[in-house]
Amino acid sequence: MRSVLETILLLVYFSVPLYAQSPENEMKKPLVAVMVSDDHYDADKLIPPLMQRLGKENGWDVVILHGHGTANFPNIDVLDQADVLVVYVRRLALPKEQLAKVKKFVHSGRGLVGLRTASHAFVSNAKVLPEHGENWVEFDRNVLGGNYHGHGNDDLGSDIENVASQSDSPILKEVTSARWHSVGSLYFTTPVKEDATIYQTASSSQQKNVPLTWTRMYGKTRVAFTALGHQKDFEVEAFQNLVRNLVRWAAQ
Repeated sequence: MRSVLETILLLVYFSVPLYAQSPENEMKKPLVAVMVSDDHYDADKLIPPLMQRLGKENGWDVVILHGHGTANFPNIDVLDQADVLVVYVRRLALPKEQLAKVKKFVHSGRGLVGLRTASHAFVSNAKVLPEHGENWVEFDRNVLGGNYHGHGNDDLGSDIENVASQSDSPILKEVTSARWHSVGSLYFTTPVKEDATIYQTASSSQQKNVPLTWTRMYGKTRVAFTALGHQKDFEVEAFQNLVRNLVRWAAQ
């Protein structure tokens, strides 16, 4: 007959491994929500496969919030659980209740990454907004920290250059330090918020050294933005690595 001490030891022996291996004690994967609705740069087609691949390579769970060119995101409730929100949306006035969910996330102290048209994501050009639609004009200036006011000549593209003093930053890991040319037009973003850390600039014959990629804090929310994201940028490994790095940073 086993003693009381032996019984206790056996219980401890068998219970600890079971507890340690339980799902509740496994490290939670970051949940990355990707909000995309674009009718100009083919982001609807290009962003989902890129983010799904990056998710597999980096241990993220990725959920696509797909507007398919419209201002309606049926699965937007996933923002309640998301750790990072990636935005590639262009000139849409969201339904008020959906925009409220985006605002709630932005103020939640989690991570936000804006790509290219995110600088004017929630600003419709329509003279009359759809019923229940609402603009968020301040998103660029107050949250992203930029000042988008148009873009340069499409034929000129943009010459991209990393900021030398940031060459060792994780944001630029495996992002080529050499100058490279993007066929995407130069986005006019100046002035950006003084608290922004700039990692890349863009130039053309129209303007030089315009802030292109930066990070900042919006309250407790980690915010990253890059004006890159033209169709051809998706073919460039440096851009793919940059997106990976921005999401990693935002997920910290």
